[in-house]
Amino acid sequence: MSAWCPRCDEVRPEGETCPECAAPLVAVGRRPTAPHAVPAAGEPVAEVGAVVEAPPRARLRIALAVAALVLVGLAFIAGRGTGRAVPRAAARPATGPTTTTSPSAVEQQRQLGWRSRPARGLTVEMVSVSRTPSDDPSDDNLGELAVRVDGLDPQRRLLGITGLRLLDSGGGVFAMPEQRPVTGVDAVPVQPPSQDGSYLVDLGPTPGVETLASIEVGSLLITAPPSSHSRLELPSDGPWPTRPPMRAVSLARNSVTVPVPPVAGVNAFDTVGLSLRVTTVFVGAGRAVVVLTPDVTGLGSGLGAFPVSARLLDGDRVACSRLSVYGPSPQVSPLLVVDCPMAPTARLAVELGAGADTVQVRAKLAA
Repeated sequence: MSAWCPRCDEVRPEGETCPECAAPLVAVGRRPTAPHAVPAAGEPVAEVGAVVEAPPRARLRIALAVAALVLVGLAFIAGRGTGRAVPRAAARPATGPTTTTSPSAVEQQRQLGWRSRPARGLTVEMVSVSRTPSDDPSDDNLGELAVRVDGLDPQRRLLGITGLRLLDSGGGVFAMPEQRPVTGVDAVPVQPPSQDGSYLVDLGPTPGVETLASIEVGSLLITAPPSSHSRLELPSDGPWPTRPPMRAVSLARNSVTVPVPPVAGVNAFDTVGLSLRVTTVFVGAGRAVVVLTPDVTGLGSGLGAFPVSARLLDGDRVACSRLSVYGPSPQVSPLLVVDCPMAPTARLAVELGAGADTVQVRAKLAA
C-alpha cells in the first residue's frame, strides 16, 4: 500500500506523514464511494477518503493554475489593504495653447545726411529716418523723418514742408505723411525742434528704412519774424520794485495791426492785417512781463496752424522772444506771454510778427 504527498506531489510509502515535508499523506490504494449516491452500472466508485490520482501532466497544469489564482488574490488583497490600487502610468498634464510674447519694439534707424543746395541762405538736410515696429501684428509700423534747416535765424522756426515725397528703391511711394493746413497752405507739419535743432516729421505707416531711396522737397514754410514796423513802445520809466509785487505799466497805445503775408485761399494776392493787443505790462523784481492777445479769427477759416511771434527789447537790444502757434481747435489760453529777465530801463518796447514766409527749395535729395 502506498500514499501520496500533496505538498511534494510524490508517492511515498504508506504512513501518516511525508518523511520529507511532514505533510499528511493520502492513501491511494483504496477508492472510496461517494456518500448517499448510487453508482451507475459499470461506473468506478471512489471510496470515502480516497483521492483519484490524475495523470502527472494534468496534475502539474492544475498546480500552476491554482498558484496563479493565489498570486492574483494576494495582489488584490495587498492593494486593498494599503488603500492603493495597482499603479498605472502617470498621465501627462494637459497643456493649453502656447502663447509667444513678441519682443519689445526695437526702433530701426538709418542715418541719411542728404543735403540740398542753398536757397535764400537756407540748406535742408535729411538727417535720418526711423521706424518703430509695433508689438501688435495688426498695427502699422510708424516712422519719423528728422530734418534740419541750416542758416535759419534762431528767432524763426520751420512750420511745414510742401511737396514732400518719399520714394523707395523701385520708384514707388515709400511713405505718405499726412498733410494739413499750415497758414492756409496744405503742407506736412513738423514738430518743434529738438535740442540738436532737428525737426521731426510723422511719416505714418512705414516699411523697412533700408528701402528709402530719395526725398523730394517743394518749399519750406518759415515763421515770419517780428518786425520794427509792428512795434509798440512801452513807457517803463519810473520805479522798478526790487521784489514782488511788480508794477503795472500804463500804455498810451496798446494795439497794433501786424501785416500777414499772402496766404493761398485766405489772402492769396493781398496782405491782410492781424490785430494784436497788449493786455498787460508788468515790471520789477528783475523781470519784465508783456501779455498780448491776437485776434486770429479776423483772418477767416482754413488757416490751420498759424504762428504769432514777439520779441521784447531794451532799447535796441533783444532781451528775449517768444513764439506761439495757434491751431484750428480752441487754445487753452489765447494769450501770448513774453517773460524776460530785465534790469530797470526806460526804453522798453515789443515788436510783433505773424504768418509764415515761403522759401522755394525744389530739390530731390538722395545718397
